[in-house]
Amino acid sequence: MNLTLENIQRTVDQADRFMEANGADRQKRLGYRLLLEQLLLGYRDLYGEEISYRLVLKRTWKRVFLSLHVACESRNLLKEQASFIADKIRENFPHGLFWKYIRRQNIIFCTFQTPMKDFRSLRYIWQYMRNEKHTFRWAVFLRFLNMALSVLEPMLSAWIIVAYTESEIRKIALLALLILGQGVLSSLINYAASRLLRATYASMQKRMQIDLAARILRIRTDRMDKAGSGAFSRRLLNDTADIVDGIDELLGTFTEAFRLISLLIGFAIVSVPMFLFELALFVIYMLIQRAHSKSLQQNGRETSVANERHSGFVSEMARAHRDIKLLHCEDSFMEKFTGSVRESVDLASRMRRRSMNFILLRSQFVSWTSCAYMFLLAFLMANHSMAPSTALVLFNYNGRVYTCASDLANLMSTAYSLGVSIERIYQLMNSPDYAWEQFGTRHLDHVRGELELRDVSFSYRQADGKENRVLRGASLKIHAGESVALVGRSGCGKTTILSLFSRLYDADSGSVLIDGVPVESLDQDTIRGNITVVSQMPYLFNMSIRDNLAVVKKDLTDEEMIEACKAACIHEDIMAFPDGYGTVVGEGGVQLSGGQRQRIALARSLLRETPIIMLDEATSALDNTTQSDVTRAIEKTRGGRTVIIIAHRLSTVMNCERLFFISEGRVLASGTHQELLAGCEEYRRLYSEELPS
Repeated sequence: MNLTLENIQRTVDQADRFMEANGADRQKRLGYRLLLEQLLLGYRDLYGEEISYRLVLKRTWKRVFLSLHVACESRNLLKEQASFIADKIRENFPHGLFWKYIRRQNIIFCTFQTPMKDFRSLRYIWQYMRNEKHTFRWAVFLRFLNMALSVLEPMLSAWIIVAYTESEIRKIALLALLILGQGVLSSLINYAASRLLRATYASMQKRMQIDLAARILRIRTDRMDKAGSGAFSRRLLNDTADIVDGIDELLGTFTEAFRLISLLIGFAIVSVPMFLFELALFVIYMLIQRAHSKSLQQNGRETSVANERHSGFVSEMARAHRDIKLLHCEDSFMEKFTGSVRESVDLASRMRRRSMNFILLRSQFVSWTSCAYMFLLAFLMANHSMAPSTALVLFNYNGRVYTCASDLANLMSTAYSLGVSIERIYQLMNSPDYAWEQFGTRHLDHVRGELELRDVSFSYRQADGKENRVLRGASLKIHAGESVALVGRSGCGKTTILSLFSRLYDADSGSVLIDGVPVESLDQDTIRGNITVVSQMPYLFNMSIRDNLAVVKKDLTDEEMIEACKAACIHEDIMAFPDGYGTVVGEGGVQLSGGQRQRIALARSLLRETPIIMLDEATSALDNTTQSDVTRAIEKTRGGRTVIIIAHRLSTVMNCERLFFISEGRVLASGTHQELLAGCEEYRRLYSEELPS
């Protein structure tokens, strides 16, 4: 490829996907992404875009290798352009970032160790089997016992054939009964083992999904924002199921290995030449499968990551279908969706093509070696080294050896696939990319509702590592039981302040305090248990209105529910529905209007009875009359609560005890509406823009 800007962007994205698929954390991926982009742009500035280059990506069991090859004169840009960014990037690869010049090519390569080495990660999954470990052990024992019994089947089949040829009626009857007994006993043992394993797997999958769900709810908000919903839904549903299936396949493979060993021991006892022949075939077969498994391993990771992105895109399409239609951007959306589909399907198709090639090679190998096996048996019989009855028994066993070898050959492929799913679950549970929210240990038995910011600065981190500064030294103090409003133009930081008080995000600098105590030292119950936030776009769950209200109060009575809904001016609307409070609202409350969603969310917040209520444009979808009624209802139910209101229309917050005017991330002024009109020019200008002309 040439060093065009389009090719550079494509290469950077390719490297990022490769590193993500191989378990690199976000910091390492971002570091290499910036490094690669800087190097490619540096060589482009020196030699122009006609210079050719290529990126080589490789993986072994323990390490990942990335190397950039640029065909030009010897120039070590790692030293020549050792900027601050390059130095910071180099920190991510302290033992594996090198440059060399070979055959007129600049080669910059780095390596990093995969986060999950070999198959020791299986120990991580064992914790989910602890409750059922005795059941699992009994199931494994029965599986191995069944394999031992199955070894007898081809031997009995060969003996009965010999008995038929020699017309030994009694022997035929005895062998028939033995075959019947073996079959009945084997099926019963297999049934019992399967029942025990199903119970183990069901318990294991439930515990994994419950732990993952609890983990997801504790992940930091900024990490959730970056990852997207697809990353969590696929891991919670697909990967947990894949782990259970993989363990079952792995167990089946080990029991097949036991049967194979038994068969090979039988070959060694009966005929050493045939044993050596079968052993050689087995080794060759395993080498073929190993090569196939290594190629599938990388494709499996890339496919999982692509499917995760595609799943998130599909989820967005389902949630945003109304906006897509109203914006009339179907063509633009379908163009992006088509690219997502192609990436996901093409990677899956590549895996299937490689599997088909392997199946063809395997079937050809079996056909040719089966023919050689029969010739070898004939040769031994011709030289009187083997009796015909023995040859018949070995011939019957040959098919079983291939079956066992085929299943055992899948061990690496199964283990690799299982390892990918375990790695993805492990990352979600332990990786810094999905860091947990951290709360303090101090608990306040009684929260008065005093809130304060002291010289707080905050920035949102974007995916490319850049920062979007929102607050710049903001300071304010809200007294307990006070009703205040945060006003200012869009993007000035009003919603961010509410998020800092509720610890959805942490400030970069300065102090955020509740009742004079820094929020970092308070426990989760003190913060989240005493603050209710109602947003402009509240989320209602796909359940009945009654259930949506009961999520915040398990012992909710009908009287409490109706009282809260009357206060939020939604009771009459609900009673107009055919099912009343039993009406299912749909995903996100899609069956309701925007105003109805907001009022149900307000009723839900009133039921919590927390000392602090934050309303973030929570009445924006209401008409003026309804909004006035809701505002009066909130005032009546305040009862000493601290209320913070963010409203686009200043007319709705004019009667608050104090207003804080925020501009460009700072609190410029505070006071009553009249005081701000008199003393703050920017507030006066904002208010005049709202007045009818």
